[in-house]
Amino acid sequence: MHRAKRHPPGAEVRIDNAVRGTTPLTLDLAEGRHSLVVQHGPNSKQLNVEIAANATNSYHIEWAAAAPLAAPLQTGSLSVVSDPPGSAVTVDGSARGPTPLTIRDPTAGRHEVLVKSSDTTYQRVVEVEAGATASLVVGGAPSATPSWGWISLDTPFLVQVQEAGRVVGTSEIERIMLPPGTHELDFVAAPFGFRQSSEVRISAGRGAPVSLTIPRIAMNINALPWAETFVDGTRIGDTPLANVMETIGEHAIVFRHPQLGEKRHVARLTMRDTFRISVDMRTK
Repeated sequence: MHRAKRHPPGAEVRIDNAVRGTTPLTLDLAEGRHSLVVQHGPNSKQLNVEIAANATNSYHIEWAAAAPLAAPLQTGSLSVVSDPPGSAVTVDGSARGPTPLTIRDPTAGRHEVLVKSSDTTYQRVVEVEAGATASLVVGGAPSATPSWGWISLDTPFLVQVQEAGRVVGTSEIERIMLPPGTHELDFVAAPFGFRQSSEVRISAGRGAPVSLTIPRIAMNINALPWAETFVDGTRIGDTPLANVMETIGEHAIVFRHPQLGEKRHVARLTMRDTFRISVDMRTK
């Protein structure tokens, strides 16, 4: 007796080139050597089987797992506007057309954007978020009558500028162009739990001052047996140190001991919790 099984079921079974059914299948075969072929779609398996008297042979056949489908790309949109319109837009080295332009297929992440008019080229790095529209607005020829104003940010970490839930720029952009009028802007740095809102008045051809208050967070710092401690190159004392106030963001901490050497650490301060660090200067 011969049993042919296949997972999943439904594969065609051929014995000595004759179709005998589909798996799971039990057959009575004459003694001797037989050719067994199990096929399902493009998958096929061939075996030479030896049947003995009063014996039962079982075969379990599995196909190699199909390659998993690639996860769909996360995309957003990118809106590019220039003053005056008609500037050529290039994204990551590919020409995409003249302004005003909305690109519907950029993948989520950072993209290098060039906006080139007859005599001026703007180069910007724009962050596109999945399911959201990032906006880039650049000024036109110097001789043109300005119809846009701008804001500029100086922050210790990357900050997104949002208006009505739409990203209009980031702190990496030297000038975030906005049309004249009053704008309710949100300044967001999600990795650090930072969010502030501000009403900004934009005038044509002029920059508007924006001042953000970067919160300060307490750090508790210790080292065994002890260490002289520096934050961003400034000595703050010998450990243990409690309630050392620093702005949220990333800070370089250096521990020094006259016999045990030096250790370095990057502190990532967020709005979510108090930062605590303890190092053992005695370990390598």
